[in-house]
Amino acid sequence: MVSLINCPLHDGSAVTKRGTRLAQPQVPRPPVPIRPAATTVLLRDGPSGLEVLMQQRNPDAVFAGGAWVFPGGKLDPQDREPAWAEHCDLCPETAARQLALTPEWARAHWIAAIRELVEEAGILLAREADHRLARSAQQHLQQTPEAFLAFCQQQGLLLDTGRIRYLSRWITPAGNPRRYDTRFFLCPWPGNQSPNQDNHEAVNTAWVTPAQALDHYHRGRWELVLPTLTTLRQLQSCADSASALDTLGQAMAGKTR
Repeated sequence: MVSLINCPLHDGSAVTKRGTRLAQPQVPRPPVPIRPAATTVLLRDGPSGLEVLMQQRNPDAVFAGGAWVFPGGKLDPQDREPAWAEHCDLCPETAARQLALTPEWARAHWIAAIRELVEEAGILLAREADHRLARSAQQHLQQTPEAFLAFCQQQGLLLDTGRIRYLSRWITPAGNPRRYDTRFFLCPWPGNQSPNQDNHEAVNTAWVTPAQALDHYHRGRWELVLPTLTTLRQLQSCADSASALDTLGQAMAGKTR
């Protein structure tokens, strides 16, 4: 953001009789809260090798409007509900060690990653989930965003958290209108579901190779934020989804039932 003092027009300064401008003292703004968030990098093997699912954010969005990103968003309070323990095959102790968080908060990141993927892209990472169930879950979330747990309970779903591997952590720098502490996760595409953008937060969706996405960026066709750009560069050296998961992702051991 350009400081008003340095702006040649309406710079917020006072003018003396001799025309000398005196800068007005800057009123400190309250710090922007940093919100925990989760992002899922969905992988599949295409004709030209490894592909990732990317979506273009709504140009009117306050944060990264118009940029191409991986599906994701901030954690909701419901993501921390203890009842999730019965609907995900996740070892909370291992998750806590990987994210350096409490088991409750660590599990909430895995839940948020799955929930946001359903909401924005229509992909449901759950055992025996199909295209029909994924659409139903997405519609349910669009109508009642806080009711993902209730939907999973009604359907008797077991979220496929064991397929999701932790990749990296990114914190939005100070000075942005919104700040997030985002954990990135890798996950293989379930194969029996097709992406379906929500047309609210995401307005375009595409499967692309990391090289194609980077080419769009370098040609000025796509806008990418630094975490996305860095992740694509990491994935560019991976031949397929298996090598990406093995090379970059941290394996998650399932809990004993």
